[in-house]
Formats: sequence, structure tokens, C-alpha cells
Amino acid sequence: MDMQQFAGSESKYLKAADLQGKNIKVTISGVNLVEFEDDNGTKVQKPALALKGKDKEVVCNPTTVQELISAFGGDSDSWVGKEIGLSTKHYASLGKDGLVVTAMKSFEDDQIPF
Repeated sequence: MDMQQFAGSESKYLKAADLQGKNIKVTISGVNLVEFEDDNGTKVQKPALALKGKDKEVVCNPTTVQELISAFGGDSDSWVGKEIGLSTKHYASLGKDGLVVTAMKSFEDDQIPF
């Protein structure tokens, strides 16, 4: 019996392990605020990205939020319909893999001489 399905937690939020080592492109279908407790037990809100055709949402850390603001603007309504890349990265300082979100900006015609 394949026991991989029992190795992780059953979360409604996407984790690095869910990508199974693959890099994927997805479309943002909505942005919601979700509430968590921090290490001190204080409730904090974080944005979470709903993804077109996917059941799990991506919880955004400050780095991800800044990436999306830089690419798509400060109003999360303007993020809907935009494509992002999802991949993983090993963080040695944490001793685990983490999810990486990359804004997929549209490509311009090549007007740059090089």
C-alpha cells in the first residue's frame, strides 16, 4: 500500500510537498483573508490565494505579497486572473522545503538592444 497519502497533514492550504517536486503555473481566482494563531497565541490575518481549478489555497507570507504587489499592483482585486508560478526551495536554515510563488508577468516585444 502506498503510504504517501498519510505522510502530510490534511490541510486546505498548499504545502511544498503538495507540488511533488514539480514547478507549475496556475491562475489566481480570488484573494481571501484567513486567520491563524502565531507562536504567542495571537490571532493574525494573512492573505490566501484561491487558484483556478485547485482545491487548496496558497497562504501568502510578506515576501509573496511584495512579489505580487510589484508585479500586479497593490489592490488584490487586480491579481485575479493573473498567472503565478509555484515551485519549491529548500531552506537550510529551517531544515525544510518551502513554497515559492513567482509572478508571471506578461512578456513584452523585444525592444531592448543587446
